[in-house]
Amino acid sequence: MAEPISRAPLKGIRVLDLSTMLAGPFGTQMLGDLGAEIIKIETPSGDNTRNFPPHFHKGESLYYMSFNRNKKSMVIDLKSEEGLALFYRLVEHADVVWDNYRAGVNERLKIDYETLSKINPAIISASITAYGTGNPYDRHEPTYDLCIQAMSGVLSMTGEADRPPVKLGVPMADIGGGWYAVVGVLAALVARQATGRGQKVDISMLDALTSLQCYEATYYLNSGAIPQRLGTSHRSLVPYQIFKTQDIYLAVVVASDKFWGKLCQAVDAPEMITDQRFATIKARYDNREQLVAWLSGVLETRTCEQWLERMKAAGVPCAPVNTIDRTFREPTLLARDMVVEMEHKGEPVKVLGNPVKLSENVPQKYASPPALGEHTGQVLRDILHMSDQEIYALYEKHVIGLADGKLD
Repeated sequence: MAEPISRAPLKGIRVLDLSTMLAGPFGTQMLGDLGAEIIKIETPSGDNTRNFPPHFHKGESLYYMSFNRNKKSMVIDLKSEEGLALFYRLVEHADVVWDNYRAGVNERLKIDYETLSKINPAIISASITAYGTGNPYDRHEPTYDLCIQAMSGVLSMTGEADRPPVKLGVPMADIGGGWYAVVGVLAALVARQATGRGQKVDISMLDALTSLQCYEATYYLNSGAIPQRLGTSHRSLVPYQIFKTQDIYLAVVVASDKFWGKLCQAVDAPEMITDQRFATIKARYDNREQLVAWLSGVLETRTCEQWLERMKAAGVPCAPVNTIDRTFREPTLLARDMVVEMEHKGEPVKVLGNPVKLSENVPQKYASPPALGEHTGQVLRDILHMSDQEIYALYEKHVIGLADGKLD
């Protein structure tokens, strides 16, 4: 593991994180991994993912722990006048306010960009909503990842042709929203260096997932053809899908005529290289069913490992269809520190590492996700220079929350 440097790329950037669930916390964890100070501001009841089943470690949900490392937690009741005033004081000392509230909630809570920018003109306000804000079609209904997959059209494309639509195996609407919010915040931070002013970063999960359709969207917009479900097949390239071997499934990709020749050599069928039904990309596309039927029969004659050895030797793009246990035995993932440990309540917990690798390495220590209100006192002392007496007074009035009712 590379030695950590003393200054992470985002060290000195302070983010007030009001988000819960997945899209928001996923993005702020990325910022925290890159060195930003993430202050997770929770309601008195806390982020409800703290209680998500089925897996827990020392009473904390592993779902919550997946998206909330390298953060501090403080509890403020933003619906109280004193709580809102306290939040405004923190905004004076922050760089970013981040949320994934439903559209309209920011305005109702009086924490929208227009309000916050009057307190701190340099503040960057990042909001992840289902459908975006600031347009005539603002939608305020509650929405989740599956709904966005459905509305975006992605769900209609996913699954086998003769079966119902299938949701993506990972919540890409949430993840895409978090990704794009990070990009927007980083761009706004760079722009602020030139102007001194912050701005609003407005991320729609529907926009995000729709944009990830890339060429499928371009195909439709210019041809009018509605994409149908193809399982693991590719719209343009053949073969580009999974095939059954004697044991597990194997992914095979032929993206050019060169790779077609390599594949034919790997499966001991050199005569197929010049077969006019399959010799070109267009021919393989036109004769998809014949090609897939032939290759399926061939690949069922050996194990996945045997085919991997032959295809890799020939230079054919291929990969085993791993279950997750096999994935986390892949040497390349382990060599790149994509499985790391952090300590939680005295015991190690294995988590995913930071996929962003920089030549000047980010510190590799991961702080455990915080307990509810664990850092309330610390934040108020260090940033607002409040006394213990002032902090306890706010606690007794239920304006703030403290872990176990104690400052330390």
